[in-house]
Amino acid sequence: MRAYQSILFLIILHLFALGKGQSISEEQLKKELHEIQHKIGGTSIVTTTIKQLEKSYIAAKENKYNVAFSIGVELMRTYSTLDNSEKVIEVSTDLENHINEESSPQEVSNMYKMKATSLGALGFLEDSHKAYQASKRYLGKIKDKDVRHYYSSLFYSNYAGYFDQSKKQPDSVRLALIKGLAEAEKISEKKSSISPEKKYDLILSIQANLTLYYLWIITPNDPKTAEMYLLKSLKIAENMDISSLNKMNLYRTAGDFYFDQKNNDKAIYYAQKGLELERKISSPSSREVFYEILTEAYLAKNNTLEGKKYNQLLTVLRDSIRTADKHSVNKVTTAIKKEKDKEKTSSVRNYLYVFFIVIVLGCGGIWYYWKNRNKVLQQRFQELISKIKQESENQKDEEEKGEEKTIKAPIGEGTVNQLLSKLSKFEKTEKYLKNDITIASMASSFGTNTKYLSEVIKSHKDNNFNHYINRLRVEYITRKLYEDEVYRKYKITSLAELCGYANPRVFQTAFKKETGLTASDFINSLKNETEPETV
Repeated sequence: MRAYQSILFLIILHLFALGKGQSISEEQLKKELHEIQHKIGGTSIVTTTIKQLEKSYIAAKENKYNVAFSIGVELMRTYSTLDNSEKVIEVSTDLENHINEESSPQEVSNMYKMKATSLGALGFLEDSHKAYQASKRYLGKIKDKDVRHYYSSLFYSNYAGYFDQSKKQPDSVRLALIKGLAEAEKISEKKSSISPEKKYDLILSIQANLTLYYLWIITPNDPKTAEMYLLKSLKIAENMDISSLNKMNLYRTAGDFYFDQKNNDKAIYYAQKGLELERKISSPSSREVFYEILTEAYLAKNNTLEGKKYNQLLTVLRDSIRTADKHSVNKVTTAIKKEKDKEKTSSVRNYLYVFFIVIVLGCGGIWYYWKNRNKVLQQRFQELISKIKQESENQKDEEEKGEEKTIKAPIGEGTVNQLLSKLSKFEKTEKYLKNDITIASMASSFGTNTKYLSEVIKSHKDNNFNHYINRLRVEYITRKLYEDEVYRKYKITSLAELCGYANPRVFQTAFKKETGLTASDFINSLKNETEPETV
């Protein structure tokens, strides 16, 4: 699949250069790049500049200009803003061949950082870590102190995402963010090559990420500290000239925070403000989150009219995103046709040839992708069904024997066995479905302390507390979906509430992590396997 995409991408880029009779100077390309960067800096809108960047990148590479690297990095940044991780990786792989002595170390570092972030987003954590290390090596080569602080701050704030994705060192997320914040605060505001606006834009972004850390990642969560960082960021947004993109992301964080804290009025307020900025920037993934917040917040206020309105918008948006992905080849061919009509008659044969290749490769790529995707989903589905059946049999065996495991442990065999017995009862009585369950409340009900309980769960349940609860909840809902077709008709929001999640996005994330499938994919597979087809 990746080979198809790489070939397709290179062909599309090459297409814009076909039939171009006159060359363009490096100075002209530098001027165009500066104008594009100025435009993006003022509006944060990238959708209108991507075609121009692609053309400039091709022209610079064909003429072997050094500015090709700078244009390529800007193209990567544009794809990154549009959440197109695969294109970011493709361009970065191509750019690595153009690194030379003229390439600025901050641009090379930033290139590897964006590549690392995109690799992590696609699940390639080992490759992501290697790219981060490459990015870090180039930071030390930056001579300007303030520029080095700025790009170091960018590096650490993104590196925190790697630790969050790996789930191995949760405290490293906080440490990386704090280090990034410290680097940003070191930037001088007097005669600096980094403007105060850029400095505080970065500080705002990192503080917003710290808000999410204290709200979602740390256990137990710390809403008070989370709100402290959030309010600091909102204050910067009010008093400084912040980029529209970062301001939109901040309002997204604020909406999430206040909805989680059941302050629906503030959640709606910030989601609406974020949505206003999103309409100018055009970020479908952010729009989806804003619609989700508005839907849930209005329904929580019993405002069904507004709740249904945003729920309908959310449904249409998700359908359009799926349709856009499915028909991406049609978009490419349309762009090719428009470009072809503008070119000279002498280039017609070249365009028809490329058009044919794009169609063949595109169709082949889509066929290959769906074939393999369905194969993987079916395999994961069967593994999950087997797991559900096995767990049911194990449960019956335990009930017939009336026995529980006794395992020796460092904290005392008697204590461990008592806690294991209580955990067994806890699982059977399905108390894990309470949405306010915490390790502290659970330890209190068990008559023990959180340290002992955490150690027993980690040693004998092979998980930390959060993952243990998530596993129980996901096993519960998958079993219900498997055994009773009524549950397959429920909305994702209702399924999330049934198994103890106040936020359906958290439920979706937990379900995918535990099963390898989305809840929707699992339900559709169950329907296809167990329900008769209608003619």
